[in-house]
Amino acid sequence: LGDGCNVETVGYRYHVTHSGGDGRDNGEIARIEFTKKFPQTILGLSYGSSIRVLNPASGSRWYFKIDGQECSRPEKIDISLYQGVYNDRHHPAVLKGFCEGTNAGSIGQGQHTITVHVQRTHGNSNAHSGWL
Repeated sequence: LGDGCNVETVGYRYHVTHSGGDGRDNGEIARIEFTKKFPQTILGLSYGSSIRVLNPASGSRWYFKIDGQECSRPEKIDISLYQGVYNDRHHPAVLKGFCEGTNAGSIGQGQHTITVHVQRTHGNSNAHSGWL
């Protein structure tokens, strides 16, 4: 770093869980509560799991919500999987991105809840998140 640069220590929260898998097709699959210490920081979010869509001609998406709202700035953070034929293959996946704010506004200093959701997007997807 050059002269005159100020580096602020930024906190982070690392949370690991093993649920044994979740067969929900729609809804919340993971949750973490945290305290944002600095109002000017941007959230870096990452969720790793295996994902599956079982039935042919079907699809699902996995995405983050912050305090009940999807990230909208700079963009939504999501991944999608479409299955053309019947195949019980579980794919390793990482849902990852940065979030400055939601439609409700900036993510300010204080207590917040981050959740990961799955949503059926095509057909009868029979989604699965995680693995035993």
